[in-house]
Amino acid sequence: MKRSPWRQASLCEGLIGSLWSSLALFSALLILSFFLFDQQIQQLITHLNLSSTTSEPFQKLLLAFLLIALLALDVILPVPSSMVALLAVASFGGLGGYLLVFTGLCLGANLGYWLGAGYFRLLSNWLSIKEWQQAGRLGKQLSTISLICLRGVPVLAEASVLAAGMQHFPPKKFLLVTSLANAGVALVYSALGSFIQEDDVLFLAVIAAIVLPIIFMGGAHLLKILKLSYQKQATRYSSELLEGRFEISYYYPIVFTEHIFDPVNPCLYQQLAQPLVESPIKILSFIDTGLLQSAPELKYQIYLYFNSHASTLHLLADPIPVPAGELSKTPEVLQQLYAQMLDHGLDRHCYVLAIGGGAVLDAVGYACATFHRGVRLIRIPTTVLAQNDAGIGVKNGINAFGYKNLLGAFYPANAVINDFQLLSSLPRRDQIAGLAEAVKVAVIKDQVFFQWLEQHADALAAFEHEASRYAIRRCAELHLEHITRTGGDPFERGNGRPLDYGHWAAHKLESLGQHRLRHGEAVAVGMALDAVYSSLSGLLPKADAERLLRLLLKLGFCLSPPELSLRDPQGGLQVLQGLEDFRQHLGGQLSIPMLHQIGTSVSVHHIERSLMEQALLQLSMNAASDFSLLTEQYAK
Repeated sequence: MKRSPWRQASLCEGLIGSLWSSLALFSALLILSFFLFDQQIQQLITHLNLSSTTSEPFQKLLLAFLLIALLALDVILPVPSSMVALLAVASFGGLGGYLLVFTGLCLGANLGYWLGAGYFRLLSNWLSIKEWQQAGRLGKQLSTISLICLRGVPVLAEASVLAAGMQHFPPKKFLLVTSLANAGVALVYSALGSFIQEDDVLFLAVIAAIVLPIIFMGGAHLLKILKLSYQKQATRYSSELLEGRFEISYYYPIVFTEHIFDPVNPCLYQQLAQPLVESPIKILSFIDTGLLQSAPELKYQIYLYFNSHASTLHLLADPIPVPAGELSKTPEVLQQLYAQMLDHGLDRHCYVLAIGGGAVLDAVGYACATFHRGVRLIRIPTTVLAQNDAGIGVKNGINAFGYKNLLGAFYPANAVINDFQLLSSLPRRDQIAGLAEAVKVAVIKDQVFFQWLEQHADALAAFEHEASRYAIRRCAELHLEHITRTGGDPFERGNGRPLDYGHWAAHKLESLGQHRLRHGEAVAVGMALDAVYSSLSGLLPKADAERLLRLLLKLGFCLSPPELSLRDPQGGLQVLQGLEDFRQHLGGQLSIPMLHQIGTSVSVHHIERSLMEQALLQLSMNAASDFSLLTEQYAK
């Protein structure tokens, strides 16, 4: 969107800083423009007023269309809408001006909504990434009341309708709410404009353009004061309040190495042998049974490693097997982990080594988080997915009552050690499955990394070491950056979760197939589904959706598993229940990350079910007519 510098600065202030400072800047600029361009604008107004009194119907009609167009285009042009509205009333009278203002405001609101939703792709591309983020921040708090209150506030009126489109506010509800609000705003302009005399029209229009927003914002501020007063009154008879507040700083290194259990490799020893801890340090290890089957020599290597450091490190028992995959994330396995910890006398100063894939890390991590309220943990991920995603974060948990990750805790490990050699014994299916998370984090956060994945897709599909090492490390870097810096929400207290892209469907697909699909395989399908939906809804360019699907297919993912077509007894697609499950997981408000373009995502709070069903059918039936790539490769 092409904006003048002062309007862009005003938008930044309105969304990020104080609303009142934004209004002060807006008012100052209006007054300045009045003194600088008084004579020129007065001549234009005189011409408009003369045109409005002419008997030529065509000229009056042209003037009416001009005023409507100015009000409608306020969302993309620096138009002083308050002045235009008052001039419409002064030129066409109370009733005529009211109809013109109402029509222009409604057209402008709907144009902003369509721009935000991406329906006008050419115009939407004018919006910079910064403007999308600014409108997105307003959208997190956007509600029906917000839409109504902001209709009369300069700059924020346009930002609010953009935000409504971005979060896919229900279209019918948006039309009703904004139409009623615009009717009220137009009525105010009509009433005020009726008192404006021709000689003083410009000066009074400038004053009114300042006064009206103050009235709107002052009213909102008064409501806020009354609300706070009511809350204080309600708490007069309650007990006194004590507030506790403290902050905790976490640090955990993520080490990349090879042959971690070689006695001459110092990585693990450096993380265990802390100088302030008494020796010998007690250690209990849990290991993925799938890893033991593919690398049976590993158990003996662990024994030799700790035997060589026996004076400092004391391994309490041989590595204890834990069921591989989702079988480890059950209450029964959790109880067995607790029993092992209790039998070996673990306390808060002992260490636990969790060696395995993401599911084993989740289960053992949850046990460590809750046993004695926290036992020291070192994660040693042994799958691609665990090394570039699951092992990096701070989430732990198990499945319960038919829900994935229903029970869990946020508990950072003391250290994460990635050994690339542990991946060499994995089946090819598991090596490829983990690449889905690399694609996910690239497509939502890093366009350059996504292009790199496209260029090296053949090497990644063959799991060539150099390309695979870089992909795993870069994916881990982006995940860690989001958790610790960019995202700023490691414990997921908010609803905006870009890293959950593709996950609402993935979790449901896993459970529908009783975990026949690997997590990465399900995420690949979920990303493809959401990309098709975004393209169909106009949010994502078709070319970008094709790029994502083409990359996933080239890496070897099947994007049309049978789980995608399962239906309930009523004939509904079962995977769509994942939307409701995800809503409950988020605490009641749906927030789905969707692609806006490669490298950028936005949060969507409403999913059009019929459109999602269409996207589902395109994938499950391999008949996506708008995506030519879903033909030959699917047939294979």
